[in-house]
Amino acid sequence: MIAFLPGNCYASNEENKKEPPIVCNELVREAFGMHYPDKRREKSVLQQHWPKIQFEDSMTETDLAWSPNSRENFTQVHQRIAIFLESLPRRPESNIVVFTHGVWIEACLNAYSPETLDNGKRRVYNCDIFVGDCLSEDCVFKGLQHMQLLS
Repeated sequence: MIAFLPGNCYASNEENKKEPPIVCNELVREAFGMHYPDKRREKSVLQQHWPKIQFEDSMTETDLAWSPNSRENFTQVHQRIAIFLESLPRRPESNIVVFTHGVWIEACLNAYSPETLDNGKRRVYNCDIFVGDCLSEDCVFKGLQHMQLLS
């Protein structure tokens, strides 16, 4: 899930009184795979249970990424993370909150900010919260910076 916040989410003006859009984007899912918890529910069921969430048009009704025979490997997760990060600079918002699973966060930080996880010596655990900056120039993703674990 992703929450897109207005430019200055701490200012007290009319624009910031609106609820931020929350978008379900399959690019930030846990590793796809053969384990039943990796399989998502049908899009229509999710929409019924979460009416305030915007489900992207690219999301299919059934989970086409899930397979009972194989699980996504780290290379494939990294490719998905890269696609997601490359899409962020084209968004109009400047403050973005990403809610996802530990495998995704760990793979993202290991690829784009390895020092955050002590170059692979530290793991990401449930409920860990990381903050930092997503750098871009001319709507092109350049990297992550100032990433840190909130305690």
